[in-house]
Amino acid sequence: MFRTRFNFRDVLAALGVVLLACAILFLPLLWRREGSVLVISTPDGSREYSLSEDREIEVTSKGVSMIVVIRDGAAYVKSSSCPDGVCASSGKITRDGESIVCAPAGVRIWVKGGDGNVDFVAG
Repeated sequence: MFRTRFNFRDVLAALGVVLLACAILFLPLLWRREGSVLVISTPDGSREYSLSEDREIEVTSKGVSMIVVIRDGAAYVKSSSCPDGVCASSGKITRDGESIVCAPAGVRIWVKGGDGNVDFVAG
């Protein structure tokens, strides 16, 4: 026969499954380290910039121009002339592995970790 009521052990088992699922999803985010280098990759090549130095970078690719801002250890796209504007509404990136992509321009912007001794292109 099937039971139609939940007992205390059923509730505990369901709660345990939910807590385990949350731990599996969110614990890796806690161990992500802050990045120290911003990489901007275009079809013409890639450049690296230190996240510790505030600056604005103009990127032009495939007829699309965008302004990437590095401020207070975070990077974001301030403005873009691409038709959809998804990259400009992506928000700030600070942690190793986070990225912003502008598909119409073929530009990928991402943060990578490092030891702080970075060769970067001033531009």
